[in-house]
Amino acid sequence: AKINDYFRYNLSLAQFFIDRSEELADGGSDVYTPNIVAMSTAAKANATAVTLNNPIQTKQTLTVSTWKESSFLIEDREMAQLKKSYYLQDKFAKSAAWEIAQDLEDAIAAQFTNFTVAARILGSGTANVVDSTLLAAIAILEADGVQVYGGDVAWILHPNTFYRQIGSVDKLTLWTNTNTEMVRTKAPTRSLYSIPVIVSPSVPLGAGAAAESGARLNLLAYNDSIHWARLTLPGGAAKSFVGESGVRTQESYQEIYLGTLVTVDLCYGTSQNRTDGVIKIRSHSTANGL
Repeated sequence: AKINDYFRYNLSLAQFFIDRSEELADGGSDVYTPNIVAMSTAAKANATAVTLNNPIQTKQTLTVSTWKESSFLIEDREMAQLKKSYYLQDKFAKSAAWEIAQDLEDAIAAQFTNFTVAARILGSGTANVVDSTLLAAIAILEADGVQVYGGDVAWILHPNTFYRQIGSVDKLTLWTNTNTEMVRTKAPTRSLYSIPVIVSPSVPLGAGAAAESGARLNLLAYNDSIHWARLTLPGGAAKSFVGESGVRTQESYQEIYLGTLVTVDLCYGTSQNRTDGVIKIRSHSTANGL
């Protein structure tokens, strides 16, 4: 059977940033992360005590309390009219699960606005991203000791930023500069200066301060900069399973409605974990000049 399903984009932020869910497997709703500060050195003389450091001064708290659900009921008459199509019911369940997982994705992206250290913000909401901004972002992270090329750092860019803005930077696209036909014959490489690119429509627009309002808030980010976690919820229904990102799906027959109830849910939390592993790159929401 042919059905008109709606389009869904790939969810990738939960896979990139740090999942702390295992630490809540035995119960609880809070996860703590101590902040370790750099230690100092001191001169040592004979018959004098050593100088003690206090390496842990504060902690970050991740609270898991947001509970979202998406449910639907297929009554017996509808099931009969659909010829007991398991395929269609499975489509419904996957759609509900995707919507719940997207809520988590958007909650992670909402943390982008919380990176507010002025020295770690580049670009402008009224301009396109330029090559010098990309290089400056890399330089700042490397100068601070972040292992940019260790596999834990990625660009997180909105499709408008990646395709309409960066895709128009001559240095990165013209054959005369790249010496390859790939730009014209293949999809754009999801990499900039050998750093992976995550393209996500969840990258938010800024609000509040004038410089941030309406700007697209892209990132060059270390994956430890944002943490998230979910609770391990018990399976109450006869049919229950947990899918990607911990989304729980349950199915049960409801005699009072003469139908099959399918409920998909997730209880999660997100938090900004550290500010020193992120460069926020403001850009025009679409592309300046279009």
